[in-house]
Amino acid sequence: MTFIPPTTYVPPPQATLEAQELARELECLIEEFQDRHPRIDAKDVQQAIRIVGMRAGAGQLRQRAAVVVLAVGLGLLAFVLFGLMYFRSAG
Repeated sequence: MTFIPPTTYVPPPQATLEAQELARELECLIEEFQDRHPRIDAKDVQQAIRIVGMRAGAGQLRQRAAVVVLAVGLGLLAFVLFGLMYFRSAG
């Protein structure tokens, strides 16, 4: 399954270039993982992101804030991917 991001997406203005690059790399990683594990769903992706957030540590607030922003973005990405999988299989 190939994911084609919507062309109307504009990253949030507060996202640094590094954050945007990391998001692109994570999208690719999720796609590769989905190719190897076709049964993965949006819930699995969200749980994995939460685990990463918990591993960041309580003393690293700045990094945790970035992880939360990333988690929300990836949650939305997972929702879109799940929707695409659903509509492709229904059609």
